[in-house]
Amino acid sequence: MSYYQKVVMKKTKRLAFLYFLLIALIPGAFAEISITLPNKETYNLGEKIIPDISIKEEQDHDGFFKLHLVCDNYNLQYYTTPINLEANVRTQVQVPELALSSPMIGTCTIKAGLDSNDGTNTDSASSTDFQVSSLIDIATGEDLHSEPGKDLLISADARKASGEVMSKGEFSIKFRDNQESGNITAGKLEHLLHIDANTEAGDYEIAISATDRYSNKGEKTLKVEIPQIPTSIQNDMENNVLMPEDTLKARIALYDHTSRLINASSINVKVFDPEENPIAEKEVQSSGQFELGIEKNQEPGVYFLLSSYDGVVEQSTFTVVIVKKIEMKQENSIVNVENTGNVDYEDETTIILESNDKKYLINKKLNLKPGEIIAIDLSEEVPGGTYDVVLPEEAVGKKDNSTGNETLQESFGPVNVIKDVLIEDKRDAIKKTADGLKSIAGAVVSTANYVVSKPKLASVILVTIILGVVTYYSRDFIIQKIKGKKPEKETSHLFSDFDFKEK
Repeated sequence: MSYYQKVVMKKTKRLAFLYFLLIALIPGAFAEISITLPNKETYNLGEKIIPDISIKEEQDHDGFFKLHLVCDNYNLQYYTTPINLEANVRTQVQVPELALSSPMIGTCTIKAGLDSNDGTNTDSASSTDFQVSSLIDIATGEDLHSEPGKDLLISADARKASGEVMSKGEFSIKFRDNQESGNITAGKLEHLLHIDANTEAGDYEIAISATDRYSNKGEKTLKVEIPQIPTSIQNDMENNVLMPEDTLKARIALYDHTSRLINASSINVKVFDPEENPIAEKEVQSSGQFELGIEKNQEPGVYFLLSSYDGVVEQSTFTVVIVKKIEMKQENSIVNVENTGNVDYEDETTIILESNDKKYLINKKLNLKPGEIIAIDLSEEVPGGTYDVVLPEEAVGKKDNSTGNETLQESFGPVNVIKDVLIEDKRDAIKKTADGLKSIAGAVVSTANYVVSKPKLASVILVTIILGVVTYYSRDFIIQKIKGKKPEKETSHLFSDFDFKEK
């Protein structure tokens, strides 16, 4: 026999010895221990667990029955009782309920042991695992929405980790710096949370916690959205006193309940004239610019700027001042006069024509509506020739805002002089005769030509000249009459060109 074979034989004998020794140590009778737990996988603190235990032994047995609770970080022999078993008879063991406490949190199992009277363990069994938890589940709806100044209903269901309703407990709700509390009954949590009117818009957290007397606890965080509530509009105008052809500029801004600017909101802006008729309308984004061009002939008065958004309205006013103004433009012998103001122009204007040592003043009474134009034909006013045409300065009348009265302010444009304007003589025979008569009467040329433009004045001067001539030739006759003497000279021939006829 080889050495290798000898070694194998020795090992085989040793294994056989150990096998028979193990057989000798195993008792000749086996016990069947059954541990049944309630159909429940999770328990909360304070709950009680009662296992259903039965034992069947092949032989009669006198000894002790023990129960152990074994958890992740906890081990407790919580029950021991003497037991007497009859062979092959299943015996129901009545054990006390076990209250679960915080050291047991985690995964646990119940182990049952059967010992002989000398303390030797003869058999054992373990239950299925179960969970011990301190958690409370707080079930709520979706995130909340509330306007400032109103009450918000907080509603939730409180349940144990096992899914059972939390029968009694307490809750607390924390919102911003305030904390409020109440009771939970039959798993229902309901509370009215008041949102202060001065709460700024934004997203806030509401922290909800629930507890019971066994130290079970649950927490839930909700989000509540507080919207911006439009409460005011500001019409910030650069200038509320405007001239025609100015531009009204206003920044239109919408503000919320805490005076914060609301962006991305379309504000309706309307403008009304002094008779409250709408003349313009536009949608403006909050904090945007509204502009309105004032027309050249815009009616003067107080206008209204009305901004509105979802029931929030702001009205402002601006004033278009009175402008009394005319403009003249010359083309050949024609002068066009336009009322460029915004009120009726009822006044006199004078155009001067100069030629060598002669000066003609043409006065015209104007009655023009805003935007109305008339043409003055110089060829129908003066003798033909080459003239320098002097158009008058432009006077602009404005409204005095302090008194509300119209004033004529010194706001003149430059004198417009057009040199060497050739004008034909298109006057009718009456005008030519009148001009000739005034020249023969001996009036100074410059003065006579001034008189041409004043028909009433011309009539007065003509009568004055005739009376002067009559008085000059009849002065001796009048003197003699006063002295009571006959005239020395016959003067009747002086009036031979006057034809007197008796009626």
